[in-house]
Amino acid sequence: MASNTGSSTPRYAPIPEDALRLPDHPELVESALGAFRQWEEEYFRRQICDESQVAPFTLPPIPDTLEAWEAQKPEILAAAKEHLYGVMPPPPDKLEIKLLAERRDALGGTALRREYRVYCLMDNGRKFDFDMMLYVPLGAKTPPPVFVVENFYGNQGSTPDTDVLPSRAFAQPRRNFKIDRMNCAACIRRGYAVATACYHEFFPDNWDGARKSIFTLFYDDLRPDYEITVEELKAGRHREYAAYSAWAWGYGRMADALEQIPLVDATRLACVGQSRLGSASMWAGINEPRFKLVCVNNSGQGGAPLLRRNFGGRLAILSIGRCSFWVTDRVIRFVDRENELPFDTHQLLGLIAPRALYVTSSSFDLNADPYGTFLATAHASKVWNLYGKKGLETTEMPPVDTPVGNFVRYHVKTGDHSITPYDWERFYAFADDLFGKP
Repeated sequence: MASNTGSSTPRYAPIPEDALRLPDHPELVESALGAFRQWEEEYFRRQICDESQVAPFTLPPIPDTLEAWEAQKPEILAAAKEHLYGVMPPPPDKLEIKLLAERRDALGGTALRREYRVYCLMDNGRKFDFDMMLYVPLGAKTPPPVFVVENFYGNQGSTPDTDVLPSRAFAQPRRNFKIDRMNCAACIRRGYAVATACYHEFFPDNWDGARKSIFTLFYDDLRPDYEITVEELKAGRHREYAAYSAWAWGYGRMADALEQIPLVDATRLACVGQSRLGSASMWAGINEPRFKLVCVNNSGQGGAPLLRRNFGGRLAILSIGRCSFWVTDRVIRFVDRENELPFDTHQLLGLIAPRALYVTSSSFDLNADPYGTFLATAHASKVWNLYGKKGLETTEMPPVDTPVGNFVRYHVKTGDHSITPYDWERFYAFADDLFGKP
């Protein structure tokens, strides 16, 4: 992958292994955020959350034959990279793992917990590392399947255990409602292993995050958008990388690490993400076939909801404002012109076929467009039909707390923007059907 040096002086700098992944100039990041707060207020004032105001739209069709779909897939994937998620970097040339800590009576004596540092190494000498926490049920007769999850709050803030090494990234204080998001203890009770890493370690979630991200393996010039001059933009400079692809890349590297750990069965992996990480888990599932079950929880804009529906969150919030680095800068040309996109999310979800897919919504989270999420999942089901598998097999939005589907499943739970034990229980049940109860 070519580096995008913006001047004669390379800007690549290795990240010290023990350094926190915080911005070098936090005051600039905060200033940039402040500049967009008024815009975000106006964006939400204009937001449509009334079905009667949804403009008509036409979705790009899914072909009627498997041969035609297979021929179309590379075009859809390339368009998604160019116009939304950014380039997906290749794996590192080499990956090594180092055991940092182990506890054999974790989670109240039900699990073995291991904490690893994962080193991503390139032949040119560049390197990047992140910390992964793994729980495995004690007494498992065979290596269990693994739920692979990226967390928001650091590994230490994602478990009831209080002796976990802190992630080298921004992490909010521990609170029980946040710990419950990971559902580690319930996962172990169901017989599954769970592996997690903090998403801030792959790409810190701020405008200057690229300079502390996985893209240091591949690029020299990682300046945030607010440092790019108008002259450079006029000359054709584009930011082809984006945080969504970094977070999705992180899921793939956890899969790489798990293949080196005989305690678990790395041929039976499920990826799970919530909110922006729901979008990342979806993009990871599209690009990484080792995930046999892809769980896209309450993903919102940039994830499963149809892009052409002018309801709830829209491309404008991703392309202009505090989230702009999540996506490639080419997104901006489609703001209020979503109908001109060369793809929509039903096609992106279809790229996961014929593997298993579970998509969810929350009933009160209109910003994440539950109905648009259902429609995308329902239309995507045609692809599973082309492979001879059953998808949702319904075009009617199900009642709340009523899962529907077969090899593709969907539910909308009662509640706000969240991942809850209800969601996790549905994911475990799908994994039981797919992998066999551990």
